Amino acid sequence: MELQDSPSTISEQQLHKQEGLRNTQADLAKQSLISSGEWLQLHGLKSNKLTLKQILSQIGFPHCEDYVTSLGRLVSSRYADGLFPRIYRTEDGRVYNLTARSELIYQYVEHLTQAVESYKQRMDWLTSRSRQVFGVIVEQSITIVLDFGGMLEEELDLCRDALIMVLEEQVAHIAKFNIIWASQEPVKWQENAVPVTAQSVAAAISWLEKSRFELALRQASCLDALLEAGKDKTIESTYYFVVGDVPEGSKELLLQSALELPQPVCTVSFNARGEGTIAFLKDLSAKAHGRFHAFAERTECVEFPTSPVKDEDSVITWNSRKLKGKLPPGQGRGWKHRAACP
Repeated sequence: MELQDSPSTISEQQLHKQEGLRNTQADLAKQSLISSGEWLQLHGLKSNKLTLKQILSQIGFPHCEDYVTSLGRLVSSRYADGLFPRIYRTEDGRVYNLTARSELIYQYVEHLTQAVESYKQRMDWLTSRSRQVFGVIVEQSITIVLDFGGMLEEELDLCRDALIMVLEEQVAHIAKFNIIWASQEPVKWQENAVPVTAQSVAAAISWLEKSRFELALRQASCLDALLEAGKDKTIESTYYFVVGDVPEGSKELLLQSALELPQPVCTVSFNARGEGTIAFLKDLSAKAHGRFHAFAERTECVEFPTSPVKDEDSVITWNSRKLKGKLPPGQGRGWKHRAACP
């Protein structure tokens, strides 16, 4: 005779299953929060032996040449003429004789197709949601410095939405964090970076929602905030989140202070109006051994569903649908941003 599970047992089983699913999703998120260079080392063509040179060495052999002294030049052998299909490598001019059976070649076609799909998924992931706005946080302990000096009043809610998304999707998967607002005097959320927990992330979100951010700052405010971030020796990197443009008069001081910090400085440009700010922040991050990212809000609107759209693993929130981007000022085809509507 089989005994039926009691309601309490079923409930416990469901809780364990849900907890396991959350842990799996968290693990996947952590695995994704790596730099593109690290990702290529794990999933790139070279690491998977799928470059043209690597594939050719498995499906054929190079057509030999030798130097003939009497002729004074290289001469290709003719022993394989007409025996094998050939392929010419434009990179080095070498010719390969193909000897593999079609089955092996089809296997490589399948592997390359999968690699292309993996690249597409990575690009889609990089250019969606919080990654589109902020880039990818790869450190485990960070401070985010907020510079709202160039922000327009109507951009405040959008900035909050962006930062909340970053906290929920990326900061939630690292070890420690802090936030400093560049005001007349630096305003710290916490004195130093604190451990990431569900409670600390929720408290930071509440702080962002309740803070009354000033729109006009003195020129030295962002400088003071960066220097304050550098005092915390427990962090690996400072993320300088700049809304709008950087005043011309403060650029030199900002660069000098960033170079004095013991940690790298990553710069994030949000809705820059001019090419000069983009160029400056890119230069600052390069000299401060950090990374640069830019987001520009798209202003053309398209129709959105009236309710959140759901799929198997996610809910597209109003925040993610509002934060859609275009190319920042002065950027060409090398930049990819999701183009929809704010």
